[in-house]
Amino acid sequence: MYIMNKGGLMVTKKEMTKVWVEDKFLPVTLVKVLPQEIVRYKDTSKDGYTAAVIGVGKKTAKKTKKGADKTDYATVTEMKVDEDFIKAHEAGKVLDSDLLVGLKEVTVVGTSKGKGYQGPMKRRHMHGMPGTHGHKFVRAGGSKGNRKPRRGFKGHPHAGRMGGDRTTLKHIQVLDIVKKDNEQLLVLKGSLPGAYNDTLRLLVD
Repeated sequence: MYIMNKGGLMVTKKEMTKVWVEDKFLPVTLVKVLPQEIVRYKDTSKDGYTAAVIGVGKKTAKKTKKGADKTDYATVTEMKVDEDFIKAHEAGKVLDSDLLVGLKEVTVVGTSKGKGYQGPMKRRHMHGMPGTHGHKFVRAGGSKGNRKPRRGFKGHPHAGRMGGDRTTLKHIQVLDIVKKDNEQLLVLKGSLPGAYNDTLRLLVD
């Protein structure tokens, strides 16, 4: 569940490039706004909380199923909203880049790239062993603890699975909104979590 007060959009990460702004180049990420609409609202009396159910994309006819949330959408997700958002956006309304017009910053929520099983130097930035004296433990983690209590403590920087975590970036600048050939692109400053074509959430603070 993601908290928002004034709305949000589901987008896909397209590519990184650079733009010329105020006599200097800035690194930017282009994201594409997905086709989406408000399916219905949940309320506190029936569901215990207030949220907007948003349908994103369309399934093929073969995969379409019937359900309360119109599961012919490729993805159905929820976002918590306040009463002001509900009054301004009725169920069935299509959400697009117009929601971000006039905004300077957004919050981006995504999933970082999965790196697989990695050692402690890459995963936890451990120093490693010296590269001399003829040993073979250059990238080893070294000691895992004391002689007592004869066990490793939770949270110790060991090797393990790296990446694939939910990542939230706040105060990401919106530099431009581009509409071309029925496609809406947002130009956001800096890099964003995830690989190309991954789905991200843009939340309005």
